[in-house]
Amino acid sequence: MRVRKGTILYAAGVLACGNVLLQVLGFVYRVVLSRFAGAEGLGVYRLVNSVYLVLNAGCLSGVTTACSRLSAACEARGESGRLGAVLRLAFRAFFALSAACAAVVLLCGGSIAANLLGDGRCARAFPYMLLCLTLTGVENIFKSLFIGLERVQYTACSEVGEQLIRIFAVSFLLYEYGSGDYGRIAMLIFAGMVCSEIFSALFLTRLFRRNMRHIRFTRPDKELYGQFFGIAAPLSASALIGNMLGSAGSVLLPQRLMAAGLDYEQALSALGVISGMAMPLLLFPVAFVSSVCTALLPAVTAAQAVGEQARVRVLTGRAVTTVGLIGMPATAVLVPLAPQLSELFFRQPLTGSYAALLGAAAVAAYYQMATGSLLNALGLQRWNVATAISAELCQLALLYRWCARPTLGIYGYLLAMFLTGVSAAAVNLAILHRRTAFCLKPFRRFGVPLLCGAAVYLWTRVFAQTYACRFDNTVTALAAALVSAIILYLLVLRLLGIRLGRYLAHRVENPAVLPVFLW
Repeated sequence: MRVRKGTILYAAGVLACGNVLLQVLGFVYRVVLSRFAGAEGLGVYRLVNSVYLVLNAGCLSGVTTACSRLSAACEARGESGRLGAVLRLAFRAFFALSAACAAVVLLCGGSIAANLLGDGRCARAFPYMLLCLTLTGVENIFKSLFIGLERVQYTACSEVGEQLIRIFAVSFLLYEYGSGDYGRIAMLIFAGMVCSEIFSALFLTRLFRRNMRHIRFTRPDKELYGQFFGIAAPLSASALIGNMLGSAGSVLLPQRLMAAGLDYEQALSALGVISGMAMPLLLFPVAFVSSVCTALLPAVTAAQAVGEQARVRVLTGRAVTTVGLIGMPATAVLVPLAPQLSELFFRQPLTGSYAALLGAAAVAAYYQMATGSLLNALGLQRWNVATAISAELCQLALLYRWCARPTLGIYGYLLAMFLTGVSAAAVNLAILHRRTAFCLKPFRRFGVPLLCGAAVYLWTRVFAQTYACRFDNTVTALAAALVSAIILYLLVLRLLGIRLGRYLAHRVENPAVLPVFLW
């Protein structure tokens, strides 16, 4: 089947290729960090990164979503002359917010590190963190414009180049200047990130000037101000509050684990393991899930802008189904192999129950991410705000209560992630169903992915045990099990009559012909 440009499959394929390569490079990056920084060093970096995530969320999340949505809507309505005004407004909003945040961090950095994060060593990384935030803002605003205009190949090239430079820069800095001082290690990691962000910002700026010369930075009118901040303000508030709660969880987790009987180094190492080793391993399928969601969302926004409600319903159902068909089986492949993979790459043991619970939490996160993004694309961001904040509050409360129990410990955090993710995704689905009237079809949307996931999980365990007995080399056995599981997954989909390529190949220009395809 030939893939045409301008289709959802083309956009998803470009993003998936880029994201898979990014995930592989990101995995290599995590291995490098684990070897040079260790679990405790990753814990200190995670504390600093929690501040960075809060600032990034407050300054960028709403701005980039508004830029992407409005650029997609302008393109769909033939109002390309307003794209420059959208971009100008996005840069104004970001630089105003980032300047205010930088002033607070530079003036109160010592107090933030010592009193809020509980580790004064974190303050050394703050100047590099702020520089990284500024460059990331320039990069992400251009990326959001390109995604809205469905020129996703630009963003994929930028991300791959950025990750390559980050790996080499951070590796060099840690190798040459890293020491036992974990505050210095966190500073060097952010310095390497700055090097990679310089490349991305310059690369995307150059692409914009070369390929979009027709766009002029015109002055935004009052209507555009209202539309932009109507999208950006609630999303920024939601992301800021959500990331503050998530960062509070990162800061609180070591303290609650200490209440369960661990010392500070052990508790900080537990934070480093879950955030820097286990989660990147189990969240690898997010490369595919996010690619499909990112490719579908501009189409949903465009359909909503021109009043094609039938197309909105079809694309909404398609996004929910695809998340399950990709996320569940892909995670099911990784869960039984995670203990051996963690030992191989990070030299850090994981138990099977740890991997299984984290894998379940990852699948719930995929559904929450996809349904929340659909709400944003349909202009229902206020509902997504309420759901996300409520879920974070519940997770923080459960973390505080369960992680201090010696019988649960870190498992209390994993269980809280899973339960709150499932609840948030269910609420988002209910809102989408009510507002768009898309068909829920529980067996198609959830039953089939669950059956595929269960079959792949069981057979992956069989493959892993069989190849472990047959091959003396661990890497060969794991590779054989992984390839066999992927082949089995594709065969199961074909037996069920599901062809993901055909499923995503068309934009549903005429929704009436969609029933030709089973899924």
